[in-house]
Amino acid sequence: MNVLSQVRPPPPLHDLLGVSFEFNTSITALVWDRAFAYFGLADGSVAILRANWDGAPSVKPRAGGGAELSAGTAPPPPPAIFPLHKGGVLALASDPLGGVISGGADGKVQRLHDGEIAEIAEKPRREIRVVAAGRGGRRAYANGRHVEMLGPDARRLTMPGPVTALAYDPAGLHLAVGYEGGVSLEACGVRRNPKFESNAAFSLLAWDNSGEKIAAASAGGDVVVRDRNAADWTIAGGQATALGFSPDGTLITAGADFVHGTRPDGTQSVKNALAPIACHPRLNLVACAAAGGAILLVRPGTPGAMTIRDEGAAPTFLAFSPDGEALAFAAADGEAGTVILPSLLFRNGDSK
Repeated sequence: MNVLSQVRPPPPLHDLLGVSFEFNTSITALVWDRAFAYFGLADGSVAILRANWDGAPSVKPRAGGGAELSAGTAPPPPPAIFPLHKGGVLALASDPLGGVISGGADGKVQRLHDGEIAEIAEKPRREIRVVAAGRGGRRAYANGRHVEMLGPDARRLTMPGPVTALAYDPAGLHLAVGYEGGVSLEACGVRRNPKFESNAAFSLLAWDNSGEKIAAASAGGDVVVRDRNAADWTIAGGQATALGFSPDGTLITAGADFVHGTRPDGTQSVKNALAPIACHPRLNLVACAAAGGAILLVRPGTPGAMTIRDEGAAPTFLAFSPDGEALAFAAADGEAGTVILPSLLFRNGDSK
């Protein structure tokens, strides 16, 4: 009798090129600074992981075409952990000058850079739930209805409702402010700033890579998009709990049971995919979750997916490194991990 062996699917990339650690506290935020992934923790600490280290596994070109995996020769270093706040890290933002800016339950805004902690501001008996950092030393944080902008454009903004999100554009010249009641685009020296008014709290903000387009949404509500020079905002779907832009300008939205890619010529859906998401900085690829807690890498409009991590605790945060060569993730059970994603794996992928 002839027996055909079943073709086995390739193992998840995390099993081959990844590392993870479990913390005895929940993970509240995730951002990258260069080659380092920063995880905010509910105990007030920030943990730093590397995707690459001396002796890490690697992917190299194979003679005759393709790629081959070289196994690691040394274990990963343990996370570097820095206590920043009393009560919990509530927000993190990558600082273009290096390091990260954090907001905490103790009312402090801190900067962590090269292992050094510096206090930027403090609001006693308040919580700092949103922070942002832009080029040229621009930083912003919010407490209640007030946005404090630091650096070259230092000033205070007062919004119609409590502030729920902040995001600088890539140039650092425009600050998007989400609040209970809408979203506003703020720029120094501009008297009339474009606003979208609603009854919802806009807690999701995303600029495209060019900084010409902004998307905003309330969690589970309408998604609104505006070209910075356009006359008005447009509605681009709803029920999103995560959003972003791929390098070609496609708006990526995700919710409890969907991932959509929206362009002027229509919307493309990704099967069996859901929030959270992360958009690759150079290739039109999206990391997302799947039912059962798996993490996938997909391209909207193209069938198939690459499995980054097998099923497990639900992912809560996903983020690509600035060069796209690694992905960091956090899960609901306190797992924090990174996966090496060398460009060689996507030599046939499309870029901007």
